[in-house]
Amino acid sequence: MEPFAKAHDYPIGVVIPTYNRIDTLLICLKHLEVQTWKDFEVIVVDDGSMDSTAQVMKEYQAHAPFPFRFLTQPNGGPARARNRAIRELNATACLLLGDDIFASPDLVRLHCEHHRSHPETNAAAVGLTRWSAEGQTVTPFMRWLDRDGAQFAYGDLLRGVSPSWEHFYTSNLSLKTDQLRRHPFDERFRWAAMEDIELGYRLAIEKELVMSFLPDAVAEHLHPTSFRQACRRMVGLGASAHLLGEIWPEHRIKSVSPIKLKLRSLLQQAWVLARLTDAADLLTHICVPNPLMERVLSLHSTLGYQQAAQRANSSSLPTP
Repeated sequence: MEPFAKAHDYPIGVVIPTYNRIDTLLICLKHLEVQTWKDFEVIVVDDGSMDSTAQVMKEYQAHAPFPFRFLTQPNGGPARARNRAIRELNATACLLLGDDIFASPDLVRLHCEHHRSHPETNAAAVGLTRWSAEGQTVTPFMRWLDRDGAQFAYGDLLRGVSPSWEHFYTSNLSLKTDQLRRHPFDERFRWAAMEDIELGYRLAIEKELVMSFLPDAVAEHLHPTSFRQACRRMVGLGASAHLLGEIWPEHRIKSVSPIKLKLRSLLQQAWVLARLTDAADLLTHICVPNPLMERVLSLHSTLGYQQAAQRANSSSLPTP
């Protein structure tokens, strides 16, 4: 395959933000070393890690088998880290991966071929990300999260649903570098939750984003996730959902009836929610999915949303 653009040194570049995951990051890079397509660069941005990431990556940079750069920044979140790398990227297309994502041998080639066939600025492609069978035990709960749960909707894509901004998943996603430079990630998102979806929505309504699904561009995801870990993530997702609604009012969560609001308030009392979480956690070892599990996850998400709303209201109050 010939490079499809000559304005940059590489037809495609890989951007990986990382935070305190040096062991997993090294495996991620090992998978990039054996790609069938070789003409690409890699930029890793360390988002203020406190482990040995900086030392190990500087050593890796000295003998990397592909063009490789390692950048550092104070902790500011993956949105800021990606923007930093994208500004430095010297490639026509940008492939966004996570530091816990292991690319199949043809992944870079398939993304590269897609952009060669779709040179339009608004073209984007999402590959298939699934749980890694190595390094973790994939539980029924994790399978539910991956297929029909609150984390991804790859199940819909595999069933033939046309991809949209709602599938703008930066675990395995590519689009034009210049597009990302003109429309960067919103750095107000300080954690890995909905910063990608916000950009996907923004590109969809402002730049007519065209998404494609590449089911053969497979990536394995190493991220053991328990029900309790998912609950903590849902709190962060709720906070991000509030920020999304502040930026795009059409995505604000609709108000509920006073009766539902009162019931939710009762269930979100710390001791009540703790007991419900205990019960749902036990139940996920027996039956997945189940109504209690889904309800408790929703309660944690709503709690995060409400806490973010309270912080926003407090910061907007005039100082006495």
